[in-house]
Amino acid sequence: MSELLDKITDDTISGATGIYIKVLNHIVLGFLKGPELPDLLREKAGDMVSLHYLANSLEQEPLFRQIEVAKELQKQIRTESSAAGIQLYKALASANNIILCHSNSGSVLRALEHRKNRIELVYQTRSKPGEEGKEAAKLLKASGFNVKMIPDSKINEAIEQGAVPVLGADCLSETFFVNKTGTAEIVEAALEAKIIPIVIAGTEKLAQEDSYENRPRSKFFERVSLMKLKVIVGGSTYRMPRDRRRLWKSMEEADVT
Repeated sequence: MSELLDKITDDTISGATGIYIKVLNHIVLGFLKGPELPDLLREKAGDMVSLHYLANSLEQEPLFRQIEVAKELQKQIRTESSAAGIQLYKALASANNIILCHSNSGSVLRALEHRKNRIELVYQTRSKPGEEGKEAAKLLKASGFNVKMIPDSKINEAIEQGAVPVLGADCLSETFFVNKTGTAEIVEAALEAKIIPIVIAGTEKLAQEDSYENRPRSKFFERVSLMKLKVIVGGSTYRMPRDRRRLWKSMEEADVT
């Protein structure tokens, strides 16, 4: 089981959401199971908050309900993705239907499915050094989007065209989010151009700052301030810092650690 989890979590292309979904699928199929699973998930999680969330969720239920817990979390992803798509539609209502994506975010891709017919162009960075943006561009094109791949160094050209950054998150905390390196540069460029970036995350990505400690430890990820950004979690949108107390309250209600 440890080797299987290694194979899933060592994936550098699918992104945190993709890895989380793969783990859930393997639990439902019965390939990942047993009393040691929560601790094993924490061991393999690294900076991925979603796997810590899954471990906590499994521990709160009897062992025989592991498959049911995984199915419930799969349903949560579908429900929140649909709701996030509606929120994204509203958030982009006054935009010119051009967006900028970075890295390969499953949360973003799923939410965009509900905006498919209204996006004219998606600028997608290559996302060095792993260049997982190539996989994201492939998935976007397969879903019917008009995609223009750009090197990371050309983000300002996309911003000049009015592209709104729509970004995923490996972690969403009270005052910051964590995403692939290069995200901070995108956010800074957008704010300078008076464009408000949008961050999309599922409940499984929420983490209190105290528990997140000094992460991320990977040099390929960075913390980015939520100040002046829009944050979408499921069916709710938060404009920071105005709605910070409402976001913090939602974290408390979700009982995240």
